[in-house]
Amino acid sequence: MVTQASVLQQLAAIAGPEHAGPPQAEEYAVDGLPPSAVVRPGSYEQAAEVLRYANSERLAVIPRGAGTLMALGNVPRAYDIALCLSRLDEIVEHEPADLTVTCQAGISLGRLREHLAAAGQMAPLDPTLPAQATAGGVLAANAYGPYRLAYGTARDFTIGMRVATADGRITRAGGRVVKNVAGYDLCKLYIGSLGTLGVILEATFKVRPRPREEGELAFALPGAADACGVAAEAERRGLSVAAAQVLNPAAAQALGLSAGAAIVLVLNLAGTPAAVARSAREIAALAAERGGRAATSPPQAGAQHPPEADPPPAGAGAPTGDSRAVVGWLSVLPSRVPEAMAAIEASAADARTSAYPTAGVLRVRCTTGDGGETLRRLREAAREAGGRLVIESCAPALKRDLDVFGDPPAAFELMRRVKQQFDPNGILSPGRYVGRL
Repeated sequence: MVTQASVLQQLAAIAGPEHAGPPQAEEYAVDGLPPSAVVRPGSYEQAAEVLRYANSERLAVIPRGAGTLMALGNVPRAYDIALCLSRLDEIVEHEPADLTVTCQAGISLGRLREHLAAAGQMAPLDPTLPAQATAGGVLAANAYGPYRLAYGTARDFTIGMRVATADGRITRAGGRVVKNVAGYDLCKLYIGSLGTLGVILEATFKVRPRPREEGELAFALPGAADACGVAAEAERRGLSVAAAQVLNPAAAQALGLSAGAAIVLVLNLAGTPAAVARSAREIAALAAERGGRAATSPPQAGAQHPPEADPPPAGAGAPTGDSRAVVGWLSVLPSRVPEAMAAIEASAADARTSAYPTAGVLRVRCTTGDGGETLRRLREAAREAGGRLVIESCAPALKRDLDVFGDPPAAFELMRRVKQQFDPNGILSPGRYVGRL
């Protein structure tokens, strides 16, 4: 059996003694399970060498960036090495004329946005906590927010990657040009895999020009069906809506929107000044037709990222302030969003719900003072609405008794075989993915 001392010695030899050692804080724990060692490689080759060593010794490795999304996933079966990519945080290449940027996985989205803004461009990565989250972490979790309405998710504009495999090889998927059609699109396989198939080291994104004008509207409406109807009609008309959220009263109150017991629709606009002004007029008229009124104390207008009613905890090992808190994502048909919001309200009276109405995605936060009973009711509500609930974060004690992704999908056997091919010794984030892969 490999001792902690020998692991630390080997990692120090790879990355340098100042960049390898035992964990000094709970921030590296995942669902209460701390690693034996933390290593911060300074190059792709060092990261690959760490994986070669871990694979040879059958040591479990969990990669991480800033830790903002580490709460997502099942409780790991084992956790020996925290592979922290914080030193891989550079812009590798930016071609403004080609509308592409290549960056290392450990760069924060805040730094990436600042760099692109100087050229009048933006990468539409849209997670919660966007300033702290890293490019690699966002890709591994396939994290997104309300801006998916206009720009899609990371799978839609990631065109290339460098990835370290479980056996320590550095591979390339895709390329650095937009018109790239060679080979299998492995980028889409790695995105959302939670580091179970490889460690993302570098990514190339398509970028967009920054909009000339941005604005924000907030309306209180009688019901969720009215709010969803306004959002759907705005999209049908092709108005300059970049993001749309439907908030239940508790979520609206958390954002400082004074709307009483009404449902609130928050829309972010982006485009030319004339298009934004026209869109604002038409949307106000649409809301008025459905009994809407302007919500008081709206979020700050012109913000690049729409506000979230429930930002995630800073990391899986960080205190959340309430061990009973549960955050989940519910996916349904867009036409059934009002039904799903009502079902959530009936399942958890304190739920804060934020829906992306045109995508059929709802984010819910509530508390579980009754053990797993609230989770059971939420899952049942999801099934009744024809959808699926994924638990983003909850107390580790609850996680041990359930799969946060729900029942394995019909394609689970194929997923298991892919995992076996990419990571035959099961060292990458073991147990954290669907079906505890």
